[in-house]
Amino acid sequence: MGNFVKYATLASVALLAACSGNQLTNVAPSSSGATDAATQVRTLGTAGVAKPRAHGGWILPDKKHKKGVVYVSDIDTNAVEIYPAKGANPAPIGEITDGINTPDGLGVDAKGNLYVPNAGASNVTVYKPGTTSPFMSYSPGPNPVFVVIGKDGTVYIAQGIVGCICVTVYGPQSTTPEYTIQLDNTGGSPIGMTLDKKNNLYIALTNATVYEFAPGQTTGTNLGLSGLHNPRGLAFDNKGDLLVADDPLSFTTGFVDIYPPGKTSFSKQITVGPQPFEIAFGRHDALLYVANVSYGNTGDVEILSAHKGYTQVNELMQSLEQPIGVALSPGAP
Repeated sequence: MGNFVKYATLASVALLAACSGNQLTNVAPSSSGATDAATQVRTLGTAGVAKPRAHGGWILPDKKHKKGVVYVSDIDTNAVEIYPAKGANPAPIGEITDGINTPDGLGVDAKGNLYVPNAGASNVTVYKPGTTSPFMSYSPGPNPVFVVIGKDGTVYIAQGIVGCICVTVYGPQSTTPEYTIQLDNTGGSPIGMTLDKKNNLYIALTNATVYEFAPGQTTGTNLGLSGLHNPRGLAFDNKGDLLVADDPLSFTTGFVDIYPPGKTSFSKQITVGPQPFEIAFGRHDALLYVANVSYGNTGDVEILSAHKGYTQVNELMQSLEQPIGVALSPGAP
């Protein structure tokens, strides 16, 4: 992997986290520490530079209040695409570019608000349903790469590679940090997160480990999961199984591993497209959405049916290049 990673600036380190697991080589920040397009990450033959887009966005007028939409962040186009949750490989019904700067793993709260970590701007912007401009933002520090929101409104923002190797926690409706989970002693950087029904926090790290943190606690437990290469997104199904997106750094194949409660070996391994990142379940956990970044190729979001053994039943591909995050509004199938 080291021969493919050439250069990185502090504003582009999220791309390293998305593609290089715990292997970082030839990292050379610019002397000023500012973003320099000439020294951005180039990975697996594809530039990791977020393409400049006009600020703003659009959404079809008759879709502004529609429930059941799918949000997909694309690090190559530097935008968040909005899709209807129904239809075979549907075209976008909207796009968000205002406030977007190298978007990463997405989150949606119980009210349907969308949270976008912007690794290139050191912030997380928040959008109300049917809008394309942020109404609030969080400023956790350098390189926010992932966000999850608890049912009580608590916001967890993961940061990694540079600055705070940590998760910053905010109370409901507050943009002032409540406490911080330091992860320096784990040997890895956070790259994915999820919450279980009891509000325990699970964090995937770039050293192929997954840690669990009880509510309000800053000391966690390594779950000791075996068989992982580069874990990314995490999700729980309605059985309490933990699903882990695993990227073996292959041009052709990625995996989602299923770990039953209390087990350290996966009971099932789902083959998905190359380099899966964020994963998310729809309503009643019937459909699993997998964002395949597919560096060097056009990526997609695979939609798998849990009732059919996680076979693919649909996909999102139109207008996507390198999708890294996927989140569903409440009520999406």
